[in-house]
Amino acid sequence: MKRILVSIFLLGSLVHCARQKESISQSTQFTNAYLINLIRANDPNSLDKIVFSRADVEGTTLTRINSTNQDFYIYFSMQTNSQIPASQASSTSWDIAFNRYKIATNGGGTNSSGRGAVCLSSLTSVSVAASTARAAQNCSDDKFVSDTRTSTQGIGGAVGEFVGNSILTDWFSYQIGNLTTKGLVYIVRSGTGNQYFAVRMESYYSDAGTSGYPTIRWKRLSE
Repeated sequence: MKRILVSIFLLGSLVHCARQKESISQSTQFTNAYLINLIRANDPNSLDKIVFSRADVEGTTLTRINSTNQDFYIYFSMQTNSQIPASQASSTSWDIAFNRYKIATNGGGTNSSGRGAVCLSSLTSVSVAASTARAAQNCSDDKFVSDTRTSTQGIGGAVGEFVGNSILTDWFSYQIGNLTTKGLVYIVRSGTGNQYFAVRMESYYSDAGTSGYPTIRWKRLSE
């Protein structure tokens, strides 16, 4: 009987220790995951900033980008529907970039070797703009603007200067603590200069209401 009781006690002790080890292991895993995410959040070359990029209505693509870190831009290629690392910022492989509410194209002051630029379309539908000749929506070649040092009003009402695109500073309306899109459609010329995309800002917030998550609707022009 004593042997049975001792065996039961030892078995219970082993189970308890195993549970303790499992608990410690889970805690360690959580800590490690937190640290990895923290490192990635501060790494402009970490290719995990696309929350989603999926096909949507009328042949458009809906893309949400995590650009919450104000220290660097997140670069995106509409030609390949993918994030481009910051280490390739001086290449022509990306088309549009986001730093919270600020937007840049691949040309001018942002990248002198890029051929990117933007024009404000006279249309309001992304799908219609994508199937309409550029000249017919007031976006002939001479209407495109490259990046320069510009300024815009942001959170808190402060006006800040940055290198980006002056045409794209007008995409939102600002009220205390809140940015809302104006629904403007832009024609963005690719970094390579040989493709054009109709782009409209859809929102600036995540589903949880966190700022710095711009969502764009876009479609390549058929011309």
